[in-house]
Amino acid sequence: MNHKWIRQLFASSMLAILTLIAMLGHGTSASAHSGNSVAYSDIQMEDGSIAYDLRIDMYDLRLATAPNDPDVGDFSQEILQKFVTEHKSDVESYLLDKIRLYADSLPLDGALLALEVTEARDQPYAEAKLRFDVSSKPEHFVLDYQPIYDDVDQWHINYVTMALKQDGSDKQSYALNFDNREVELGKISLFRAVKQFFVLGIEHLITGYDHILFVLSLLIGARSIKQILTVVTAFTAAHTVTLLLAGFGVINLPGKLVESVIALSIIYVALNSILNKNASKHNMFLAFGFGLIHGCGFAATLSEMRLDGGQLAASLLTFNVGIEFGQLIIVLLMYPVIHYARRIRWTMPAMSAAISVFGLIWLIQRAFL
Repeated sequence: MNHKWIRQLFASSMLAILTLIAMLGHGTSASAHSGNSVAYSDIQMEDGSIAYDLRIDMYDLRLATAPNDPDVGDFSQEILQKFVTEHKSDVESYLLDKIRLYADSLPLDGALLALEVTEARDQPYAEAKLRFDVSSKPEHFVLDYQPIYDDVDQWHINYVTMALKQDGSDKQSYALNFDNREVELGKISLFRAVKQFFVLGIEHLITGYDHILFVLSLLIGARSIKQILTVVTAFTAAHTVTLLLAGFGVINLPGKLVESVIALSIIYVALNSILNKNASKHNMFLAFGFGLIHGCGFAATLSEMRLDGGQLAASLLTFNVGIEFGQLIIVLLMYPVIHYARRIRWTMPAMSAAISVFGLIWLIQRAFL
């Protein structure tokens, strides 16, 4: 009998057994690659906020947020506790970037309140307690869940339980996977859409300092009520066209390009009113041309929202009407100031120069930084 052959067989068998034991011993770390990556989301409406408690496989989370951590394969309690302590800000940035909640089409601001070590499915898990501010119970709600799929495991599954009534009743359950990553509930009413987007349009114009300075530059270059009405009408017509086209997805210009050209438009119109004695004759064309770009800038605000498809047209139109109303407020407030300031000879050139400086600063920030 060949004893050498027996010894080789015995050695091979022992090696196979030891390899199997090692794999079983490290089953926790290997499980993330075996297609059974699972997370659990519990979403509950509270007073003034939406509570989102996420339990997610610790290995998945660590690999996604701290892939260069030398301890990523160590699952001792001490190392896990160290991770949730030292990488809480990384986890918050990652989750709030990958998990988006929309209430009545508007994105909600969130925060990570706590990150803890827990256990599920006999594996170490992380429990992230997220809170999203919301003023009232939404009629239309969207959960857009993107973590893990593209970073770690395309077979990841997220089991979602939602109760958007404050008493916790009427719970609904969903399973999200690679091909189905969002939940959409309800439908925003026409009245709520009109009211919400009208107010949003006013707020966007009044708080959009670049748009305000552009309108101010146009007013400085105008010499009469007729010219003011002409440039404001041209600007309104132009940005209405591109706002609607961008809102319906017909055009989609790079955000950096749009913001840079808006800054450039402020510089050009402001300097034109100083250097060109016939500026008022050309302001209508400048207002229309640059208004097309400003409309894309207005539409960029809507790109951050999840518009209810059934109310898309109403939302876009009332948002634009809100912008026009805000623009009217600006014109009515500024025109008397400009009218009386013209009596001081150096006032208009000084205002235009100051506006162009702001435009130059914005241009540098948006185009080069």
